[in-house]
Amino acid sequence: MTFSRDSLRVIAASVLLPAFLLASSCDRPAPREGEAGKVLARVGAEAVTVDEFKEALARGTEKYPRIYSGDRKSERLLRHLVDEEALFAQALEDGYDKNPVVAGELRRLVVGEYLKKNLMPLLDGVKVTDEEVSKHYRENLERYRTHELVRAAVISFRVPSGTDEAGRSALFEKAASVLKEARGLPGRVAGFGELAARHSDDSKTRVAGGDIGWIVRSSKGSGLNPDLRAEIIQLQKPGDLSAVIETEKAFYLAKMMELRPARQRPLSEVRSAVHAMLLNAARDGAQEKFYRELRARRKVSINLELLEKLERPPAAD
Repeated sequence: MTFSRDSLRVIAASVLLPAFLLASSCDRPAPREGEAGKVLARVGAEAVTVDEFKEALARGTEKYPRIYSGDRKSERLLRHLVDEEALFAQALEDGYDKNPVVAGELRRLVVGEYLKKNLMPLLDGVKVTDEEVSKHYRENLERYRTHELVRAAVISFRVPSGTDEAGRSALFEKAASVLKEARGLPGRVAGFGELAARHSDDSKTRVAGGDIGWIVRSSKGSGLNPDLRAEIIQLQKPGDLSAVIETEKAFYLAKMMELRPARQRPLSEVRSAVHAMLLNAARDGAQEKFYRELRARRKVSINLELLEKLERPPAAD
C-alpha cells in the first residue's frame, strides 16, 4: 500500500504529538499549489506557511485557551509545528510508512471518511411516515396485544435426595394438611401469608407469603416446574387454590393472587416504539443495499467450504 505524504502526516501527528497539540496540528492541510503564502519556517523540503500557522493558532486558542495564551504563544505554537514536521520526516526516514500499524490506521481513516461522506448521509435521509407506522400497527394488531398474566403464590415442600415412598407419603400428608389451613385463611390474605413463612422451603419467596410474581398464562415459559405452571394457569380467579401438586423433586401448593387480562395496546402507547423499529429496519435495508452495490462493483469470491472447515472443532487425538 502506498501512502501520500499528507495522509501519513495525519497518522504521524496523531501518534507522535502530545494530545493537546492535536487540535492545532494533526488536521493541518499541506499548502495547496499557488496558495503557499509566506513561509514562517522550513524543515528540509517542507514549509510552515503564515496561512497554516493562523489556522492552527485559531483552532488551538478556541479549544485550549489556557495553553495558547501569554506573550510567547505564537512562538510556542510555531515551534510545535516545526517539531511535527521534524518528527514526521524522521518517521518516514525510519520507514514507519511501511509499518503495518500505520497501514492499518490509514485504512481505518480512509474507510471512516468514506462512510461519513457516503453512507451516513444515506442513513440520515431514511424517514418513516406516520402513515407507515399506522399501517404496520393495523396489520400487526396481535403483535401489540398483551398476554394474560397471573400473579401466584407457591409453597414448596422439597423432597430430599434418596427419600423413599414412606417419606414421600409423609411429605404429601404435610402438604395436604397445610392446604387445609390455607383454605381457612381470611380473604384479605392475598398469598399464603405466615403459612409460607412456616412451611415453604423456598427461601426467596416464603417471607413474602410465597409470592412468585407475574407469569404469562401459558403452558410455555421458563423458570417454573412445568407441572406447577400447568396447575397455576388452570386456576380461574384470585383466591383459587390448587390441589397438592406432586413432582419428582418437590410437592407444591399454588394460589392465584391476581389476574391481569390480555388487552390491545393502543397505537398511541406503542407509536414511538413502532416508529423506531421501522426506522431501524429501513436503515438496515439501506445499509445492506449500500454494501451490496459496493460488492457488485468488485469481483468478490468467498470460500464457504474453507470457512466451514475453520469453524469445525479440532478432531480429538
